Amino acid sequence: MTFRPLLLTFATAWCLGIPQSALAQPGSEPPAPATRLVQSIPAETDLADPALPFAKDVWVDLVRGARTSIDAAEFYVTSRPGSALEPVLVELEKAGARGVKVRFLLSSKMLDQDPASVARLRHIPGAQVRSFDLAGVSRGILHAKYFVVDGQVAFLGSQNFDWRALEHIHELGVRTSDARIVTRLAQLFAVDWTFAGTGKLPDLPTPAPVSARPQVELVASPPFLTPKDIRPSIEALVELIAQAKQTVRVQLLTYSPVAGQDRFWPVLDDALRAAAVRGVKVRLLVSDWVLGGRALPHLKALALIPNLEVKVAPIPEAKEGHIPYARTIHSKYLVVDETHLVLGTSNWEESYFTDSRNIELIFRDSPLAAQAARIHDRLWTSRYAFALDPAKVYEKRKVD
Repeated sequence: MTFRPLLLTFATAWCLGIPQSALAQPGSEPPAPATRLVQSIPAETDLADPALPFAKDVWVDLVRGARTSIDAAEFYVTSRPGSALEPVLVELEKAGARGVKVRFLLSSKMLDQDPASVARLRHIPGAQVRSFDLAGVSRGILHAKYFVVDGQVAFLGSQNFDWRALEHIHELGVRTSDARIVTRLAQLFAVDWTFAGTGKLPDLPTPAPVSARPQVELVASPPFLTPKDIRPSIEALVELIAQAKQTVRVQLLTYSPVAGQDRFWPVLDDALRAAAVRGVKVRLLVSDWVLGGRALPHLKALALIPNLEVKVAPIPEAKEGHIPYARTIHSKYLVVDETHLVLGTSNWEESYFTDSRNIELIFRDSPLAAQAARIHDRLWTSRYAFALDPAKVYEKRKVD
């Protein structure tokens, strides 16, 4: 490498915020990508993507590498002896013992899921655990799932802090050292940590308007708890679907335009229908948790629209027998034209966008989108997925 190209490389890295130590030197391995997709796959299935790491390994690696701090926001925690979450909890205990500052936010409505594991978090040396309770301001919950390590690297995805999410559920997340994401996640954690401690909504000043959409963007819900320079997730989702020219792929646990007891919430329904009407090929893949639910007639209606296909993906029971709240698809992502990816923590129902803390990451013109499209196609064409029949009566699936 000559002096001039080397100088340009370092200059480019400085502009992007990439440390010079991460640059490949002559004869060395190229640096790892700043952001990677991370999968969880139900055991005893053939749905794993051979190119992607598993969350159970990535989590252990991230916690083991912590030197100063681990900030985690999780819907809940639940483990069992010998499960894939046990090594993660062990590494958290080791991190606390070596002086790493550990802070955990947990949803107040889910603390009773596994009191022993909650107590285990509280007993990590020096750890702080706070309950996140929105009851005073909305009907929502803390539904985001992420952690930030040393203020330098983070994980966000559909995986709850649950042994089942690592072993028996189809999930998708990202491991990232991209400062544009990590800084935003740390900012949101600070807001939520303070709210959990005081119960008071933060003062959120209005920032200067931004004219262009960034290539990497963090969006969030609910608006009343989110800094004003972070866009609402629902706004970003509708905008991206409206920009689709060829294909839209969606994978979710649940989808529903029914809000509350008696209201119709057509925001995302209208966006998908409009895309299909203008000729975009729309594929909506949902879990079998929707069978027997109030949204099922609306999903059947979507399946009647030209260019709009709806499939349901049941995952067979494990050999050990029924596992409550498992053996399902739980990933939450949107791929537009195989170039743009939105990956996050929201099911597509109104309350996730208006009442609860959720986070989505947008990657525009990114190779991650093609990877996510490949994951969607693998499940879409697998033996686990079937086309929703508008004329068929379905039995409700046993969940708990």
